[in-house]
Amino acid sequence: MREIHTVTEAWDFQCLRCLHVWEDVYEACHADDGRPVVWRRQGIVTTAPWADQTCPGCSAPQVKPLPARGRRDVPGVPRRVDPSAGGR
Repeated sequence: MREIHTVTEAWDFQCLRCLHVWEDVYEACHADDGRPVVWRRQGIVTTAPWADQTCPGCSAPQVKPLPARGRRDVPGVPRRVDPSAGGR
């Protein structure tokens, strides 16, 4: 049985017609092998961020996806304090 992990990613897009830039947040459900199984946007199953985009400003289909800015659900790793260093 495959285990599924959900990751939230922010994607930026740019319209190549009117140059409008916007962001959408997607949830990518990945299997153990790391490949996406399902993409969701606002809780609704959708195509991958790089497929079938249209500009919300001018409705043009000439949209360029920019690289995902990373996971939003991964908290920062706290810095470890060495007690022998006197808390430094």
